[in-house]
Amino acid sequence: VFSVPDVPKNQELAIRMDRLIPVTNQIREALEQADIDLGVELPQIAVVGGQSVGKSSLLEALVGRAFLPTGAGVVTRRPLLLQLVHRSEDDSEWGEFGHLSGQRFENFDEIRNEIIRETEL
Repeated sequence: VFSVPDVPKNQELAIRMDRLIPVTNQIREALEQADIDLGVELPQIAVVGGQSVGKSSLLEALVGRAFLPTGAGVVTRRPLLLQLVHRSEDDSEWGEFGHLSGQRFENFDEIRNEIIRETEL
């Protein structure tokens, strides 16, 4: 965690993310170039931005599916690790959450409901 004195919390978070993203990319690139699998999964997509700037819309556009909670007053209050998988061999797709290891969600409405459930906790 980077500590930045005399900076408001929301700006401090932005500064941390600005520093973290390049480091994450460097680690991913180095592991790929060396063909090393450390068993560590780094995020492939991270969306960072202020409130109501379209982060959810961007993610859904990239995925091509509606799976995030929407509506007035919807706020994500905790980070979640969600891995979405699409296998072209059999056209199957599912999601897995980091906090529910090994449990597959094949219904995207169930993915949305799990996000809501975890957010409310």
